[in-house]
Amino acid sequence: MPTSDDSGIAKYLAKRGAGMHHICLQVDDINGMLTQLKEKNIRLINESPRQADDGKQYAFIHPESTGGVLVELYQI
Repeated sequence: MPTSDDSGIAKYLAKRGAGMHHICLQVDDINGMLTQLKEKNIRLINESPRQADDGKQYAFIHPESTGGVLVELYQI
């Protein structure tokens, strides 16, 4: 459930209804993974990692490059 009415998840649900928003994949080296994806011309939402509230790094692959599925890469 969304934590607020203006969150990304709330907007997604309002537009598309119930369903999967995204999948998250754990990676060991997010910078290396992003470099590999760029070399293969994979469209990214984040060209470089962002920092989560817990200090860990994440980035998203654009759904146009993944058959319509939003994919999050998360380095633990």
